[in-house]
Amino acid sequence: MESNWLCFGELAVLLAGGWILFAGLAGLREDSTFKFATGENGIRMSRALFAIALIPIGLSHLVYTKATSDLVPQWLPFRTGWAYLTGVGQMACGIGLLFSIYPRIAAWAETGMLSLFTLLVWIPAILAAPATRLPWTAFFISWAITSGAWLVADNVATKKHW
Repeated sequence: MESNWLCFGELAVLLAGGWILFAGLAGLREDSTFKFATGENGIRMSRALFAIALIPIGLSHLVYTKATSDLVPQWLPFRTGWAYLTGVGQMACGIGLLFSIYPRIAAWAETGMLSLFTLLVWIPAILAAPATRLPWTAFFISWAITSGAWLVADNVATKKHW
C-alpha cells in the first residue's frame, strides 16, 4: 500500500513544480476560475502540496528499507543507515515546510537530497549499463522530480508567509 503513496508523493512533487511555474507566470483575467491558484496564493498552495508529498516519499524509505538500501552506492558504508536517514530526513523536510520550521532550509535540504540521489544512484547505473533502458528512465524521472523540488525551493521566501 505504501507504494501507492510513494507514487502519489512523486507525482505531487512534479505537480508542485509545475504549479509554481503556473502561479508565477500565468497572466489570467481577474474573472478566471483559476485565479485563486496563481500569484502568492498559488505558490503557497504548491509549497504545501510539496511538503505533504515528502512525507510518503520518506516513509517509503522506511517501509522498503531493503529496496532503498540496494540503491545506495556500494562504496558508501552503512547502506541501511543511509536508507533510514534519508527517509527520516525527507519526512522532517516535509514537516518543516508544512509547519514553517526553517522552511527554506527544509526545502533546500530536500532539493539537495534529491539532487544527490539523481547523481549518485542513476549516473553510475547509466555508466554501468548505457544500453539498458531502466537506468535512463529512472534518471529522467528522478531529474524531473528534482527539478520540481528546485522550483519549489527557489520560491520559499526567507520570511514566514504561512
